[in-house]
Amino acid sequence: MSALMQRLRGISDAPQPDPLAAPADARGWLELAYERAYSEDHEGAARAAAAGLDLLGPEFGREMGHGLGTAGGGPDPAAADNALSLLGVLASVQQLDGNATGADAAAARRVALLRSLGRRHQADLEEHLGGLLFREPRPGETAILQAALATHAAAGAPPEVLADARLPLAVVRFEEGDETALEDLQRCADDYRGGGRTDSEAGALLYLAHGHAKHGRQERALETADRLLSLEVNRAMRAAIWMVKASCHHELGHPLEAEGCAVEALDLYSATGVRRGAISAAALVANFASADLDQDAAITAWRIAVEQAERGEFEETWAIRLALGNQLLEAEEYLLAEEVLESLAALLQARGRDDDAARTLMSLGHCLRHQEREDDALQAWEQAAAAFEGSGLAGDAARAHLSAGTLLSDAEDPAACLQHFARAVELARATEDDPTVLPVALHAYGHALSESGDVAGLEVLAEAIALADEDGADWHQADFRDTRARSLWALGYATEAVAAALEAADLFKAAEDSDGAGNAELFAAHVLSQTDRGDEAARMYRLIAAEHRDSVAHFYAAQRGLAEVLITLGLPLQAKEAADLANRSLLEAQQTDPEDDGGSGFPDAAPTDGAPEDGHDSPGSAGRE
Repeated sequence: MSALMQRLRGISDAPQPDPLAAPADARGWLELAYERAYSEDHEGAARAAAAGLDLLGPEFGREMGHGLGTAGGGPDPAAADNALSLLGVLASVQQLDGNATGADAAAARRVALLRSLGRRHQADLEEHLGGLLFREPRPGETAILQAALATHAAAGAPPEVLADARLPLAVVRFEEGDETALEDLQRCADDYRGGGRTDSEAGALLYLAHGHAKHGRQERALETADRLLSLEVNRAMRAAIWMVKASCHHELGHPLEAEGCAVEALDLYSATGVRRGAISAAALVANFASADLDQDAAITAWRIAVEQAERGEFEETWAIRLALGNQLLEAEEYLLAEEVLESLAALLQARGRDDDAARTLMSLGHCLRHQEREDDALQAWEQAAAAFEGSGLAGDAARAHLSAGTLLSDAEDPAACLQHFARAVELARATEDDPTVLPVALHAYGHALSESGDVAGLEVLAEAIALADEDGADWHQADFRDTRARSLWALGYATEAVAAALEAADLFKAAEDSDGAGNAELFAAHVLSQTDRGDEAARMYRLIAAEHRDSVAHFYAAQRGLAEVLITLGLPLQAKEAADLANRSLLEAQQTDPEDDGGSGFPDAAPTDGAPEDGHDSPGSAGRE
């Protein structure tokens, strides 16, 4: 079990936050209010803030007036700081909830408390701007903020007070694309630190870290994140900054650091009950683990995401369950994947979510095909195609027909295969939001027509090639021409097939796909060997062996093909030498790594009677499905 898997199990097994828990002190209620706010539970955040204020005593409670004071002549400083933060949360969440009256009342209570503490400049600014300080500025309100900034600066307000007006102005500028606003955000964070306002500093740093990351300044974003993490701030904010760090490390190509940061975020979000945050973090962990081929950890992360979504009763829970099913499919846990996907498809169909059910059926079809249940897979894909068409999703429907057609092609049902491919082309022509599906559909249809002996397939392939050339899709230009070569051979045009295969090989090389180039060259050599052009075939096999010496698969296939050609040319000693080289390369590869096949699968050479070894298939399908 990997270290990541152990950590994820600990997170999964940890007790979830008690929704009825009552913190013992005001700071605990403040922490809870922040967590509820991050969860977008505005009502819950407001309740927590009010409870914290009540716990502080009548001078801070709901009936707090202007006659604040204690036996010592003023509010207790620690209690007052907590009260100010609680009132700030209360004003903010009520603004978000559309309760302007409640937000204004909370803002007024803050002003009264600030005056009792002798913080005149802060009180004057907040009284001037009211609820504007606790929400995003509306269009036209930046002028109000600018005027307030100038007025209170002239009145001698300290930097940490002026930052309250400068911060929203910087945010507006940044959102409008002004990258220099990051300098003002940095200034605000520094001013808050100078004034000892930790929560305000953390808020500025969080936005600043996001801003640096958005503009590709990952190192600066990481420095900012670490500064935030050095502060005593609530767990939800710490989780958010860990997510920023995960993203930055991923962009910088630091996979282990990115994964570790995402796990920290997941742990904190899960512990605080911030469901959406936990889902995002779990999905990120799953993607990192999958890229690292740690399938067990990836599956566990998606299971955590599903649990969090179900607890939050989110509408998009189905999509997360689909991601879990796809991860199980990728991990080759086909029975488990089938269970998840089949039940999800049935649920979505019962709810009338036909397009979402169709997407699930597409994955279910692949799962069933891997279990060699071709009839069930075909049924799933045909149902998906019908559902997509019924939902007006022509591009998705075309891809469903392509999957069905490919399966029928493998099952040697040419009539049904052609029917699906023809419908895929028809639907692909009708879609405007998925331009990539038409060339793929034409490619499949043209190949199938050619394999069935219909020369019209060459015209269809020509259209696919023209689209690939027009789009500048280098690899598809090569692949489609490679298919044209095989189609020409199927239709009996040997010379043209060789020329097309060599053209495809050159394009594969230009696309930096040496395996594709080698497969195309092997096919050309095979056609030459089958059309009484043995000398040319032998030369080509030797060239392939020399050019692809680092690929065990292609070197082996080329030497096997050469051996078979040399037999037909009446050169048994040379044929044996070539066969020995082929076998030696294979043996050396197996001794080096028993699991290694050379990196591309083994394209095999066509058997010839009397060859040193037999039992190999034609290279006509080398490296292709």
